[in-house]
Amino acid sequence: MVTDDTNAAWPSALCAVGLSCEGLENLPGVGLASNSAASALKRLMKRAKNSGLNLSVASGYRDYGRQLAIFNAKMRGERPVYGDTGALISKQSRTSDEWLHAILRYSALPGTSRHHWGTDFDIWDPSAVPAGYALQLHASEYNDEGPFAPLSDWLTSLISKDDAEGFYRPYTGEAGGVAPEPWHLSHRPSARGFQSLVDNAPLIELWSGQANSLCQPGDFEALSGLEEVELQFEAIMARYVRSYWV
Repeated sequence: MVTDDTNAAWPSALCAVGLSCEGLENLPGVGLASNSAASALKRLMKRAKNSGLNLSVASGYRDYGRQLAIFNAKMRGERPVYGDTGALISKQSRTSDEWLHAILRYSALPGTSRHHWGTDFDIWDPSAVPAGYALQLHASEYNDEGPFAPLSDWLTSLISKDDAEGFYRPYTGEAGGVAPEPWHLSHRPSARGFQSLVDNAPLIELWSGQANSLCQPGDFEALSGLEEVELQFEAIMARYVRSYWV
């Protein structure tokens, strides 16, 4: 259960792990987002339009329950898991450790996703593809001759000059274990405040299906693969979470 009513200070620990959307506004064309990130995104959208591009949000805020459902379905083999080439990976062909890391390459553990914060957005340009286009959010769509290469190149130029309204790409493949995500933009000034809150959150307790120390009822299913995650907790946090903090 996600609450929008908490006494914790903003940004609170509940918001950091996706258990609260307090302080976020539901804005047309953006969805739930922090006011500062949404305002910056609107400015970036306007600049893109002036450059002949239709920068749009494909995915933004995602609460703990949604991220948990995605992660657990992949761990159980109920949702497809792809490798870097875009080829489908078979769970039966991997050890439990290999399977976990194949998932972590593209899907964050619930409670650690930057999409919990209302500061991060997956973007695309719907005007660059035919109506009904099935967006994949794959690097091939944004690189070289991909349909969103013009948008991606435009953003790369702005980001390189620190002229993207405070946005940057956290997942470039230059650090950690997360695959490059040219579609993922993060509003650095808004996102920075959540990092230490995630680091100090009782994640293992939360993954066990409890959130008592966060004053939340234990109404979530447990994390699939929790035993494997718990054994590697510090290494996973260092490689897939902390290495992207700024």
